[in-house]
Amino acid sequence: MPPRRYPTVRQKRLGAELRRLREAAGLSGEQAADALECSKGKISRVENGMSGIRIAELKALLQAYGVDDGDLVQALVEMAREGRRRNWWNQYESVLPPGFADLAELESKALSLHSWETILVPGLLQTPDYMRVLFRRGRLEPPEAEVEAHVRGRRHRQQIVYDGDETPELWFVLYEAVLHAQFGGPDVMREQLLHLTQMAQRDQVTVQVLPYTTESHRGVNGPFGIVGMPDVGMDVVRTETALSSLYVQDDAQVVAYKLMFDQLRAVALGPGPSLKLIRDLAERLRF
Repeated sequence: MPPRRYPTVRQKRLGAELRRLREAAGLSGEQAADALECSKGKISRVENGMSGIRIAELKALLQAYGVDDGDLVQALVEMAREGRRRNWWNQYESVLPPGFADLAELESKALSLHSWETILVPGLLQTPDYMRVLFRRGRLEPPEAEVEAHVRGRRHRQQIVYDGDETPELWFVLYEAVLHAQFGGPDVMREQLLHLTQMAQRDQVTVQVLPYTTESHRGVNGPFGIVGMPDVGMDVVRTETALSSLYVQDDAQVVAYKLMFDQLRAVALGPGPSLKLIRDLAERLRF
């Protein structure tokens, strides 16, 4: 079976920007196709993020749209290059869900990753055995080879935590239920909690716990992650459904999620007390 192909976040952002520029220039899809000497279908695929675009074609379109802002042209050229470049996550396209490539691509460029979790330990902080439990429960009797492919993909993602100066700022707020859930039994959970304490002591990693006793908080609608990107206005919010990840890029909504995250970490335990709570719970699982 050939690998499944899905648009990357960069391709989708580039396509949306090209559609905006075409409409601002007052051109139809047919006129854009004429300028590029291609089919209208190709213009549609590029604008929908389903197809990449060569640099020469991109520049020809921007010229047809009257775009003469050098900084904008260069930013779009870089988006096009990234969208066509093959990266480590491409090797998992045939077995992992479509949101995986988007998430890996975003994380590889991120300056910060902020996450609110209500049930599961964040993927970047999971142990292999914890992952295996989750992946096996995700569907009925998955082939073991597929489970291990998921584990390898997630562990590859985790390398950003160990990249030294290249590591983004990682900030996790966990509802206390995350620490009590019994995924895989006491041994798996104890190993996972101990790993969590080790990760929480790394530079650029902050872990806070929101206790059960907190009377009210802003995270009742479920977990989410905020990916802080280097380009102004490019930050993305990730939310989860039962079958896939959804990416929110509307500026007003992103700002609302950032405010929500700030309110959550303001009422959560500080990093020190959070670390002590996690250690205490791990110690209870020893017996």
